[in-house]
Amino acid sequence: MTRSHVTPYCPADNPPQQSVPLTVVILTRNEEANIRQCVHSVGWASQVVVVDSGSSDDTVKIARALNAEVVQQAWLGFSAQREFALRHSVVMNNWVYFVDADEWVSPELAAEIDFRIRSANHAAFSHRLRLIFQGRWIRHCGWYRGSWVVRLVDRRYTHYDGSEVGERARVNGQVGRLRHDIVDEDRKGFSSWLEKHVRYAELEALRRKRSKLSAGRHLRILPRDRQDTRPFLRALIKDVVYPAVPMKPVALFVYMYIARLGLLDGRAGLRFCFYHAWYEACVGVLAREGDVDSRNEQALAPSQGQRRLQSHGR
Repeated sequence: MTRSHVTPYCPADNPPQQSVPLTVVILTRNEEANIRQCVHSVGWASQVVVVDSGSSDDTVKIARALNAEVVQQAWLGFSAQREFALRHSVVMNNWVYFVDADEWVSPELAAEIDFRIRSANHAAFSHRLRLIFQGRWIRHCGWYRGSWVVRLVDRRYTHYDGSEVGERARVNGQVGRLRHDIVDEDRKGFSSWLEKHVRYAELEALRRKRSKLSAGRHLRILPRDRQDTRPFLRALIKDVVYPAVPMKPVALFVYMYIARLGLLDGRAGLRFCFYHAWYEACVGVLAREGDVDSRNEQALAPSQGQRRLQSHGR
């Protein structure tokens, strides 16, 4: 997958059906436009579990027709929902792979996962997200290079940290890196993208409102493991440095489009940077007006991609 336009998923090249001793978990709510391709792309897993939080469309019907097991669970929050899935009695395997409904797994990634879980001394693996926006792979904009996420985990050594947004897996053991990417290609259209990011703006405004009370701790507390200061530095930039940046929407656009070479992603890159500047403006307005409070946490639907906006492109 080296081109801007990703080669469509080809099921014929996957490992044999249900041959990989792993449980794929897909969190859903109203994902009928995406769920079919997602489930098809992970048919090589010995078990596919869909954890649905109240879909009103045909998401559940389609998933069951494709032989996925469906568990109904009201939305608990980004971190808690994954922890719920990780511990559920329906899960048959120790290795669990979280795939979002708007993503699909290439045959190359599937084969790599099969090999690594059978042969490696790791407790988890991360890989990068290959985001497709308006038909084009967003390779720049500060997005792809730092898009590493831990998705493939041995549940015996993993738990989720309880974060309200931007959930992170906490792994007691070594975390390896996979060479191939997962493809993020939402088929619900641009209006859905806009609606989703308004919800994300509400969550981010709430997070920033709370972080003001504790931002100073990042200046006082260094991580115990001095060999890996990256989480500390990310928190420092996110909660101490970035809030002091003036004219954040303009600054974010310049950073993504110029400094991080979004201009090389063509017209889609220009739009991508512009709409993230718009998102930043929405966050600022919501934070100033005080339109968000803790009640919004449960009201916001579990759409995909929150960790992308919180963790990447900044």
